[in-house]
Amino acid sequence: MQLWQLYQQTIFLSHQPFSDQVSFAIISAANPMGRLCNQGFNLCMSKALAAELEQSPYRFRSITGASPCLTFQEASWAVFCQKEQARELAKQWQQNAMYWVEQGTLWLIPVLLAEEPLLLGDFQQRLRLR
Repeated sequence: MQLWQLYQQTIFLSHQPFSDQVSFAIISAANPMGRLCNQGFNLCMSKALAAELEQSPYRFRSITGASPCLTFQEASWAVFCQKEQARELAKQWQQNAMYWVEQGTLWLIPVLLAEEPLLLGDFQQRLRLR
């Protein structure tokens, strides 16, 4: 299955709920350009992105992107910023795509891929609280 199709199936794992009243991006630093990397590399990348976010004016918190069966999980960050700022951040970390949540609606936004933004529906339907 192509990456773009896999991205469309993602669910999200979080320890905290999200309000439908806020907009935010979901960005990962793991597996740059869609290449599967080892766990140690991905952990270092995630920590480096967190360190950068700590120096930024943006609020952020941990969230995990996962396959529906949970066999694949990728540490990510919910970043509370403008969509274009989030897109630039995802591009800097060489991500094929990012997710954008606006008024409870989830979008898949291409970053390095030549695709069109895709409406995925209600974010809460894809959120699993741990």
